[in-house]
Amino acid sequence: MKKIRMVIVLLLTVALMIVSGSAWADKNHIKIGLADVPVGVDFYATTSRVALYYSYMIFDPLLERDAKTGELKPHLVTSWKVLDPNTWEFKLQAGVTFHNGNPFNAESVRFTIMDRILDPDQKCPQAGGWKWVKDVEVVDDLTFRIITNEPYPLVVQRFNVLFPYDPKWTQEMEAKNGGAYISRHAMGTGPFKFVEFVEGEKLELVRNENYWKNGVPAYEKMTMRFIPEMSTRVAELISGGIDDAVYISTDMVPMLKKNKKLSVKEVPILRIFFWQFDNMGRSPKTPKALTDPRVRRAIWHAIDRKAIVEHVLAGHATFIHTPINPMAFGSDPSMPDPGYDLQKAKALMKEAGYEQGFTVSAWVVAAEYAKATEAAASYLEKINIKLDIKPYIGRYGEFAKIWKAGKADGIATMGWGSYNIFDADAVWSYFFMIPEAPFNYTQDKELSDLLHAARSTLDQAKRKELYAKSQKIIIDNTYWVPFYARHAIHGTIKNFEYELGPDQVPRWQYGTWTD
Repeated sequence: MKKIRMVIVLLLTVALMIVSGSAWADKNHIKIGLADVPVGVDFYATTSRVALYYSYMIFDPLLERDAKTGELKPHLVTSWKVLDPNTWEFKLQAGVTFHNGNPFNAESVRFTIMDRILDPDQKCPQAGGWKWVKDVEVVDDLTFRIITNEPYPLVVQRFNVLFPYDPKWTQEMEAKNGGAYISRHAMGTGPFKFVEFVEGEKLELVRNENYWKNGVPAYEKMTMRFIPEMSTRVAELISGGIDDAVYISTDMVPMLKKNKKLSVKEVPILRIFFWQFDNMGRSPKTPKALTDPRVRRAIWHAIDRKAIVEHVLAGHATFIHTPINPMAFGSDPSMPDPGYDLQKAKALMKEAGYEQGFTVSAWVVAAEYAKATEAAASYLEKINIKLDIKPYIGRYGEFAKIWKAGKADGIATMGWGSYNIFDADAVWSYFFMIPEAPFNYTQDKELSDLLHAARSTLDQAKRKELYAKSQKIIIDNTYWVPFYARHAIHGTIKNFEYELGPDQVPRWQYGTWTD
């Protein structure tokens, strides 16, 4: 595999030297190379990150995140206030229409939440993230209220990933053509209008000439091509077949930087990489040793994670020692890092009675995580722990079923991006809250109670205190070993400028040409 990779790099290097630049971009038609292959264009039929890419183009979120500061700012929602702990009132942008001319209004928001996400008949995979909603009240065309089951502090955060649907169009099309029609066609309010979805190949969009934000977008057409093989995306970028390539591996960066017609965009993002242990022995295949906190702490001490970030990832990631990205609310970076200490690791293994070591599974779902895990495996050999790496690269859905079922023995080597929610709740609730956490291999009631308390108060100071206590429990018990916060790396043609934010979302709709 490494030899094949080297050949690909060499071939692309030659291509860099000989490309003449004659195929460079039509400034009225932006072509994007995506790493994932979407199954459709219905945002509420998936939890895949690729759905965010096309949804920010076709639809509008209620609130927009500033790419530089990460702060949420008005968009379709212009203002809001808390009427009481369980009631939030929101005002909407006037004069916005869907691409077919139908008006966007408060009913659009109510319909999307209550009839698309929370209606059990829809079987929306995102419904779990919206169970806090009791009702949505339409006050008038430009005002709605969210009624929560209990105080819920993440209302505003959730609105960055709420894309209103057209109630009239959605209901009519489903009645006429069946539910599958919505997965192949889209009707939004966003800067681009849907043209065509070709399964496994591409998504074609055209500029919304009546977009409510003047001057956006600056070009007429966008094509999103689905190119899962990274080397193929890079080759397409070099040849001029695409103008922006999503997800560039770290070993390709130096090569792309040598091309005067290309640039590399790199930003730290919310997504983190960590190891989750089967702390409770949920799977009968998990070695008993892993249920001993001394052994888990020995693993933490045995791996030089900083060296992995610096050398294996060539610095294209940010080392973290906390089980949450420092950009997210609830992180306490002041908490000390137990750190790399091989002698401590050996002493703990001896104290726990596992000086002779053992073999443990390590489940891997992404190529980048495989590189870090393979490097970590070489460190663990020094304390006689052997990793049996189980590759599920490109098969996350298959692995997720195993994971949820409690059959992921040993170590799950995972990335978590929180689906653009910059709050600890969007991470730890999936792993530690009892009984709802789908990936709980811990069953720590004290930790769960802290997380429930943090979710049910609007007092941010109190929430920060609760999360600090939660973080201490996770680190003290070594439920996880955090490695790094990822960087998003894109390759793009040099004269096409757009912002790539910490939420991992490219602002292609605001892209401009520098010449």
